[in-house]
Amino acid sequence: MTTPSTSLFRKHIALPQQHGSWALWLGPYVIGIGVGGTFKIELLWLTLASLGGFLLLQPLTVLIKVIAKRKPKTDLASSIFWSILYSLLALITLTQLLITNYYFLYLALAALPVLVWQLILVMRREERGQMGIELVGSGVLALAAPAAYWIAKDGMNLTGWILWILCWMQSAGAIVYIYLRLEHRRLTEMPHAQDRFTVAKRALLYNTFNVVAVIAVAAFNLIPPLVIIPFLAMVLETIYGALIKPGIGAKPVTIGVRQIVITVIFVILMIGAYQL
Repeated sequence: MTTPSTSLFRKHIALPQQHGSWALWLGPYVIGIGVGGTFKIELLWLTLASLGGFLLLQPLTVLIKVIAKRKPKTDLASSIFWSILYSLLALITLTQLLITNYYFLYLALAALPVLVWQLILVMRREERGQMGIELVGSGVLALAAPAAYWIAKDGMNLTGWILWILCWMQSAGAIVYIYLRLEHRRLTEMPHAQDRFTVAKRALLYNTFNVVAVIAVAAFNLIPPLVIIPFLAMVLETIYGALIKPGIGAKPVTIGVRQIVITVIFVILMIGAYQL
């Protein structure tokens, strides 16, 4: 029998269950730190604040599902506990950041509408398969890049905003690609080439657009030319996974882990592009 004390520590409530979501948060954050190139104590507060905000979505989602009678009441205490804990973690550390960096309030407020939207969808049982909310949500998570970079550079600047857009572009392309891979896993045999292209058209367009946009921005000397390389790598991965070797029958965990590896490679190439 589960006791009241141990019932609070439930993995499916305390931690996000989608492996790829960690990459969407950590990728931009590490890029911001790496491109900034300087460690400051404020990064500790930022890490805790952004981690608290990132982790908060999972217990809040479970709490809403309990209220909507989609989850058993036995999940109520645990979801409330973790929601309060993560909220306090985010608020306390964010307050510490705001003492010297007022602009973090704007970044935090940008996340609230997306959080409310997500919870409304959960209440309505409409959250599954909502690519739109995930694309917008990835933009919120990508704010970790300029936040970390601005700490290193002691204030807001254009480069931080550009890093945010670049990270959001990569995350959006990755999400569309993941949806494609999840669609592939339901297949039992290799489709014809024309069918593979038709299904993959959106993922190919997203990632190809990213490369074209990066080339255009680089032409104005707003970013290093080498930034083209990580985005080109994303296109090559999309072509490989969409047209050459679709993940037929692949497990969701396998898809998530593969995406983490792809994100790590992207992060390394991005940091290298700015530091070389």
